[in-house]
Amino acid sequence: MMKIIKLIAITPIILIEIVFALAEIITASITGIFGVIRTWFFKDYDYRRWLKRDLEDCDVILELGCGSNSPLIQIGVSHRTDAVDIWQPYIDMHNRSGTYRHCNLGNLLNLNTDDKYDAVVICDVLEHLKKEDVDATMLFAKLEAIATKKIILFTPNGYVDNDEVDGDPFQKHLSAWEPEDFTSRGYKVVGATGLRWLFGKASRPKYHPYSVCSIIGMLSEPLVYHRPKLAWHSYAVKELS
Repeated sequence: MMKIIKLIAITPIILIEIVFALAEIITASITGIFGVIRTWFFKDYDYRRWLKRDLEDCDVILELGCGSNSPLIQIGVSHRTDAVDIWQPYIDMHNRSGTYRHCNLGNLLNLNTDDKYDAVVICDVLEHLKKEDVDATMLFAKLEAIATKKIILFTPNGYVDNDEVDGDPFQKHLSAWEPEDFTSRGYKVVGATGLRWLFGKASRPKYHPYSVCSIIGMLSEPLVYHRPKLAWHSYAVKELS
């Protein structure tokens, strides 16, 4: 009798799990379709297209915190880019493959160079630095001293926890940034990658079914473009005279 009671109690839970699993399979397929649709109808809201557009007039680029697979690699401009990263395995990987013009080990907070670049780009890096360290080392002023045309920053809005990736201890998030942190410094900011409340650690969807969450994120990209405070990421550009 007890076995029957336990089975009756467990059955609804199993059914719910099955329903969620089926929903995930179905919506995953739909997400693939939406991915194709996004390529055509939402392509103007892909921050990598903005990055490629904004770097068209830049012959020599400096990327700070290139990681393993930077957007600059994805848009095909790494061949005219000098890169710096704090994790030696990434440096070795890029130098073996010849991904960048030059790739060197360095810490953004100890940035010290007399070289000039048309653009300085920092993608998904500021959140790995303490704000007080950024201010103390006058990082933003140093960027303006190095760049001759523009500075481009891309970072998540608000604080998001993050784990090590590829054994890299520097992947931990140490600070939270908001659009006003950049607009107050003279940057033009637009919102990217959808509504901020839909995503969490490692930019993964927060809510189940995850595929539905991803679809809503895609559909919300036009909404957050002019409302960066609502966006998952800020895309900030400062044009220099």
